[in-house]
Amino acid sequence: MIPFKLKSIFLDSPQELQVRETSDQEIVILRVADHHHIQDEMNLHHFRVPKHSTVDIRYETIDHNHLLRIIFQLEQRKLSIQYFTWDDMEEYFKESPLHPDITESIFFQKILQSINFSGENHISYIVNTPQHLSDLPK
Repeated sequence: MIPFKLKSIFLDSPQELQVRETSDQEIVILRVADHHHIQDEMNLHHFRVPKHSTVDIRYETIDHNHLLRIIFQLEQRKLSIQYFTWDDMEEYFKESPLHPDITESIFFQKILQSINFSGENHISYIVNTPQHLSDLPK
């Protein structure tokens, strides 16, 4: 399995996003991991995001042929995961099924396990049941 690296993070908020934080804003800390393929380790990044926003996190494979998109709608407590593959003929990314070889890879598992939101009176993270990782020897 080709490792994923963090590509970008986008925020969408029903309220206008402010450059300066104020005491009446509800801010949570987003923690995400990024695989450093040269040193073969995970780096953690922390971002301050409004609690009422939608967070769109995008990862790409180091060969730039696949995208993984994880979207959190914090207020609605919704999570959506999309996977895209580059189409050379049409020269754009097409949505593809998320196959078990991807979901059972150590990189995918580490990405999901690293994402969490924490703040005053707020903590959320993805709970994933233990499962055999297909890219690790039995």
